[in-house]
Amino acid sequence: MIAWRTRLQELAYPAIALAMTIGAWHIGTVTGAIPSYLLPQPARVLTAFVEGAQNPLVWRHLASTLQATIVGYATGSLIALVLAALIAEFRPVERFLILPLTAIQAIPKVAIAPLVFLWAGFGLQGKTILVALICFFPVFVNGLVGFRSADTNLLDLLRVSGASRLQRFLDVKLPTAAPTIFAGLEVAVSFALIGCVVMEFIGATRGMGFLIQDASSAFDLPLVFAAILTLGMLGVGLNAIVRTIHRRVVFWNRSPATAAPSASP
Repeated sequence: MIAWRTRLQELAYPAIALAMTIGAWHIGTVTGAIPSYLLPQPARVLTAFVEGAQNPLVWRHLASTLQATIVGYATGSLIALVLAALIAEFRPVERFLILPLTAIQAIPKVAIAPLVFLWAGFGLQGKTILVALICFFPVFVNGLVGFRSADTNLLDLLRVSGASRLQRFLDVKLPTAAPTIFAGLEVAVSFALIGCVVMEFIGATRGMGFLIQDASSAFDLPLVFAAILTLGMLGVGLNAIVRTIHRRVVFWNRSPATAAPSASP
């Protein structure tokens, strides 16, 4: 009973804040304090949202963005974890890769987007590559820090006990790194969606970014805000999925510090 009450209290504060924001938005647009060509009324945005939910074309745009986000996120995160594990385990690998990886991260992904689209096309493949590049570094850094934070005394004990390198990695380093890995995954999932939409602004022919740009060109502000609302809901849903997996997998660690805040790339 106490847990349910606590949960309701946690949900009440953002609900009240949302209601106050929508109320101020409604009053501002109805009274004319905010011109309609700058900000449409909430009712018009809701109407556009409902109409979009019934439009198959909008669903195709949403599916394209979601597919590129998930595939790119999974690909970039997997490659990042593999490289982080290799660098943490083998010093020669670090000498070869750490400088090129840092240099790649320093390059703005928007700057290389035209090249990626030129090589891979403006469809799913190009967006997936760019999303993977955006997601790579947060997971890589958190994974590398986590692998290297393993207890050296415990590793030495397993080593003298005859445990193999793989056994030491699976039994000590991976569980130790799990909280920080998921912290990186939570940051990367926000980067993935933001990066995908930005890349769709630059040169895609399908996706929510393309839909927003097309609606902006037609001065269809309700549709623009409805698409933004959809992306916000999608981002919250993806982050909630990662957090749920985090709690289920890293069940031995309930510290709030394990969850890194989301940020924009």
